[in-house]
Formats: sequence, structure tokens, C-alpha cells
Amino acid sequence: MRSAKAEFDRRGVSIDVVSFAEPARLVRYQEHHKWPFVILADPNRTTYQALNLKRLSWFNVFSPATLRLYLKLLREGKKLENYGKDDIYQTGGDFLLDRQGNILFAHQSQDPADRPTTTKLLEEIDRVKTFDASKIG
Repeated sequence: MRSAKAEFDRRGVSIDVVSFAEPARLVRYQEHHKWPFVILADPNRTTYQALNLKRLSWFNVFSPATLRLYLKLLREGKKLENYGKDDIYQTGGDFLLDRQGNILFAHQSQDPADRPTTTKLLEEIDRVKTFDASKIG
């Protein structure tokens, strides 16, 4: 996602990351990763509830797809990180929202490896922008 940030910027889209971790933990996480995104803390999971993001079963957390992803990352030289007491069962998702907070695209992950590709997100942005332009004309 970091490498594609310019494509999101070119489309006028900001990337905001929402985490259920406490703000102090997010500061350390951001210092380590240096992501070029806004990272917001939601320890009460208000956003997670509003977006209907559920908790996963043990089998979904350690699904074959997730294990393949972790193995791929280890082969690429990524290191295992200890996130302490973070909730590994909380699902995530990827959403496109307009400035009024309307959900234009929603992907609720079914396991930790279930994420739309950057290409898919960019296609959805282009689709939404085309739809909005057609409403104006």
C-alpha cells in the first residue's frame, strides 16, 4: 500500500488506518513502520461496531490462507512481530467513504489474509468517481 500511495494521492484520496490499539501502542508501532498514513486509535471499537466488523473464530484466524500469507512474508524476509496483548480475533476491513461519511465500498475481511488488492481499491475509487460525475451531467 505504501508504494501505491501516489496513486491514491493522484485521485485525491487519503488513506486513514483505524486500529483498536491504545494510542501509546500506536505511537510505537508508527515509529517502527513509518507509514505515510494517518493512524487513528479506536480502543472502544466504535468504528468496528459501526462497520459491522466481527471477531473471528480460531480457525479463521489461522486459516490456510492466513498461514500461506505468513509463510510468504517470512520468505520475503519479514520478521514476526510481537504485538503483545492485541486481539488477533478482531476482523479488519477496507472501506471507501465520502466526505459525508457514506460508505462507497466495503470489504469486511473473513480472515487476516482477506484483503482487497491495491488495484481493486483503485478500481473502486475510479468507479465511484465515474458514477459521481455521471450524476452531475
